[in-house]
Amino acid sequence: MPRTKMTYREKRQRAYNKYLPVGDQLDTILKAFDFVLQAGGDLPYELIDLIEKWQDIKAKYPKEN
Repeated sequence: MPRTKMTYREKRQRAYNKYLPVGDQLDTILKAFDFVLQAGGDLPYELIDLIEKWQDIKAKYPKEN
């Protein structure tokens, strides 16, 4: 049976999963929002709560050297 051709979406999804894992993407986005918050910027309460949970998890499981 011949292989079906991958669509651009499938190709992108495969590349995203390989080179840009969702966890890494979210970590980067939350770092940027945390920077805005620390600089005195306003953020929605839900996002502030999310940042606090993210910080708690990072503190509980720090990077290993």
